[in-house]
Amino acid sequence: MKPSLRLAAVLFAAVALATPSLAGPLKITTGELTADYGACVLEFEIRGVPETKEVTLTRVPGGEAVPCQVKERSAGAVRVAWLAPALEKATEAVWEVDLVSTDAPAAKPRVEVKAAGTDVEVLVDGKALTRLVADPNGPKPYLFPLLGPNGKMITRRFPMEAKVEGEEQDHPHQRSLWLTHGDVNGIDFWAEGRGRGTIRQTKVESLQGGPVFGRIATRNEWLAPDGRKLLDDARVLTFYPLERGETLIDVSVTLSAAGDEPVVFGDTKEGSFGVRLAESMKGTRGGVIVSSRGLRGGEAWGKPAEWVDYSGKVGDDLVGVAIFDHPSSFRHPTHWHVRPYGLFAANPFGYRDFYDDKSKDGSFKLEKGKTIDFRYRVYLHHGGSGPRIEEAYRSFAKPPELKPKGAKA
Repeated sequence: MKPSLRLAAVLFAAVALATPSLAGPLKITTGELTADYGACVLEFEIRGVPETKEVTLTRVPGGEAVPCQVKERSAGAVRVAWLAPALEKATEAVWEVDLVSTDAPAAKPRVEVKAAGTDVEVLVDGKALTRLVADPNGPKPYLFPLLGPNGKMITRRFPMEAKVEGEEQDHPHQRSLWLTHGDVNGIDFWAEGRGRGTIRQTKVESLQGGPVFGRIATRNEWLAPDGRKLLDDARVLTFYPLERGETLIDVSVTLSAAGDEPVVFGDTKEGSFGVRLAESMKGTRGGVIVSSRGLRGGEAWGKPAEWVDYSGKVGDDLVGVAIFDHPSSFRHPTHWHVRPYGLFAANPFGYRDFYDDKSKDGSFKLEKGKTIDFRYRVYLHHGGSGPRIEEAYRSFAKPPELKPKGAKA
C-alpha cells in the first residue's frame, strides 16, 4: 500500500497494568496483520497512571516521537489516542509507552475547539475546518462551513449564505451536514418551516482539543410544533486531521424516547444522516457515486451498503466524501438516499420508497426508556474512490486487535 493511500482507522484495546505506575516502558503491538489498513487512530487504556504523569509514545524501531492525547482520565487510568502511519499486511507495528511529568508546558494544540456564542468552532493548525451551528431559533444543529482537503468548501453554501453564483437553491432544508428524519410520530423533522419539528441543542457537555483530535459532546431535544419533547439526543462529534489536509469526522448519536409514549420513526425516504455536497461535485456535473457493493451512480440509491463514496471536482482538485456505517449502528448496513443532484444521506427507514414496494415497512417503534444508536464516519479525502476507501472502512468497522508486547514492573 503506497504512503499516498494512507487513510484512517480506529483501533481499540485495553491494557491493564498491575503496578501503580510505569517503572519501565510498555510496548503495544498490532501483531502480524492479516490485511492492509490505512493510517490509524489508535486507542488504549493504561491503569496505574498518577495524576502527575502524562503518557508519551515512540515508534519502534526508530524512536520517532508520536503525538498522543488523553481521551479520558479516571482514577488511576488514562485512555490515550494517537494517529499512526499506514499498517500493511504481513507486517507488525509496535509503539513504546512511557510517562513524563505534567510540569512541562503544554504545546499549542493542533486541533482547537472553541465556543463562539451558541456555536462551536473547530480549527486545525490555526485554520477553520468547520463550525457546529446551533441557532436556538433555527431548525436543527448542523456543520457549516465544512472545508475539504484542498481547503475549499466541500458542501453547498445555500441556504446559510446569500445566493452564490452557480448554486441551485432547491431543498433549503439540506444544510451542509446534519441528522434529522422526515417522520417522527407523524411530524416532519427533515423539512423546515411552520408545522415542522425542530431539534434544539440544550447543552454543550464538553469541548476538547489537542494534538490528535477535537471533540464536541452535546445534548439536544426533538420538539413537536406545539413544543412537546419527543426525543432526547446525545451527540459526540470527533474530528481527526490526517495527512495532506484530509479529515475524519466521527459522528455518534444516541436517541431515546423522552415522553410516556413510544416514538415511531416512519417509513420515508426523507432522512436521515445527510450531506449536501458542493455544486461542482454533483453527479449531474461529473461527480461519481460508488457504494461498497460496487453500485455506481443512480444504482446506489435506496440500496444497502457498508459505505458510499461521492467524489467530484472542487476548483481544480478531485476530492471526495465517504460515509461509513459502523456495524454497531442501527440497522447496519444502512440504505442510502444518494442523488446525482448532490444529496448524500444514510437512511435506515425508507424501505417502501427504496424497494418501490408498499408491502414493506421500514418504520421502527422506540419504546419508552429504550435507545437507538447511529454511528458514522465521514472521510474527507483527495481523489476519487478506489481500494483505499475499503481499507479505511475496514479500519473503522473491524480494526486489528492491539496487544501488550511487554511491561516491566
